[in-house]
Amino acid sequence: MSPSPAMPSPSVTRRTLLALLGVGAATAAAPALTGCTSDGAAAPTVTGAPTGEPGRGGTARLAFAGAGAAESLDPTVGTSPCDLARYSVVYDTLFFFADGQAKPALATSAEADTEAESCTLTLRRGVTWHDGTPFTAADVVHTLAYRASPDRVSPSELAAYFDLAAAEAHGDHTVVIPTRRPVGDPATLLAGAGLYVIKKGTSSFSAGKVVGTGPYRVTAFKAGVETRLERHDDYWDGAGYAEKVVLLSVDDAQARVNAVKDGQADYASDISFTTAKAGPPGTGLQIRDAGKNARTTYGFVLNVGRDLPSDPRVRQAIKLGIDRKALVEAVFLGYGAPANDLFGAGAKYYLDDVSVPGRDVAKAKRLLKEAGATGKPFVVRTAEYETGLNSAAGLFVEQLRGLGLDASLVKVTTAEGYDPAGMKACDAISFPLGPVSLALTYTRSAAFKTLAFPDEELEKAVATALSTTSEADRAEAWAKAQRVMAERGNWVAWGRGDVLSLAKEKLTGIENRESPKYPWLGKVGFVA
Repeated sequence: MSPSPAMPSPSVTRRTLLALLGVGAATAAAPALTGCTSDGAAAPTVTGAPTGEPGRGGTARLAFAGAGAAESLDPTVGTSPCDLARYSVVYDTLFFFADGQAKPALATSAEADTEAESCTLTLRRGVTWHDGTPFTAADVVHTLAYRASPDRVSPSELAAYFDLAAAEAHGDHTVVIPTRRPVGDPATLLAGAGLYVIKKGTSSFSAGKVVGTGPYRVTAFKAGVETRLERHDDYWDGAGYAEKVVLLSVDDAQARVNAVKDGQADYASDISFTTAKAGPPGTGLQIRDAGKNARTTYGFVLNVGRDLPSDPRVRQAIKLGIDRKALVEAVFLGYGAPANDLFGAGAKYYLDDVSVPGRDVAKAKRLLKEAGATGKPFVVRTAEYETGLNSAAGLFVEQLRGLGLDASLVKVTTAEGYDPAGMKACDAISFPLGPVSLALTYTRSAAFKTLAFPDEELEKAVATALSTTSEADRAEAWAKAQRVMAERGNWVAWGRGDVLSLAKEKLTGIENRESPKYPWLGKVGFVA
């Protein structure tokens, strides 16, 4: 096998980046914060859901941010929380994320053979499609070829690692996929790729024809409005509890809250910190947080392709000079904590022992002066993909001015936020990220020149982490990569905010997998 770049640059599109962030291209974020300080304590939240066995039957109605007419039943198309919540209960993946690591779903194992330059998948037996036919290796081969096709809106980034179109079925329950570069932990790469398995021969994704292997099947679908689902009683992991599930596509965060308050929904995903601080808007309702390991990390990525961010003294000055506490108080209103310049908190191999940098304004100013950066222009770009990103960017700019930079702010819409040309013209770009795997965090962000940090030690560490089959070597490599980023990298991750929702007290079975913004609903139901 010929040598490969340490940090591959697959065919990554803006859509792929949006999927990494966990938000859809057309998703409307909640309103930005209007103040820069919090007043009073945050209202209490409930972590998790009610204990006890849910009852069988009933209809669960859940509201998520959607993408309007762009929503689709084709699992290679949508990236909004409503799309992704729908896909995850209609279809299954080969592996999924839970507790920060890959776990088996339709595949029970993925074994790398670096000498044979291949990966062997062993598939789960006894799985049926919604139409009653058996799931086989031919369906996986079809799915891989479908994702590899240049006709897709966004070809899979897995193509950088696997020759998807050359995958072969060896019997009904084994698939062999040729690899393009050494892959030591294929399950993690597959789990992070949004690879929903579709049935061989699928030619239409209309509501009356689409089938999956997931816990619920589609009975009605209207893009941007709602999806109606019914339980698949023969689901391989046990039938769900709610007989029916209705997913409501509601862009506005306050409208989602109102839907629960008025009895039109049982759950509202991703509510604002301001709404949570006001407390539950009615009896029998709870403000829930997804837990510390599911928090979203807020930060900025410094564009080292520009003069000032390319200087390590400038990067260090910004890390030391910003007031993280002020940012956390202004944005999270009591529902978060300062961060240590690393993304990936909550994922397997994340370094918990990297401390939050102490603030040293005098040293920051001295470093900027030594770098000749004092008084120089510094452009910060932001879009409101998460509640408070724009307000945080405004406060960040004020803090940079206090350090001596001639900082300015460029606010754009979410549709423009990660436009390559726009990012290239800025020194810092606001960037939120949930607890996705470190493999996703480091490889996908590195595929964008304006987000990447070209560093020989970092690239070598990431290459080792992705290619080694040794658990100990992988952990050591990820530790090295994170220490590089914390010490001299281009991430300024300043805070981690809770992911909050509003739910009826008796609603349970909400399982956080890839992101709490679109949880898995296969066991949703109501306790007595």
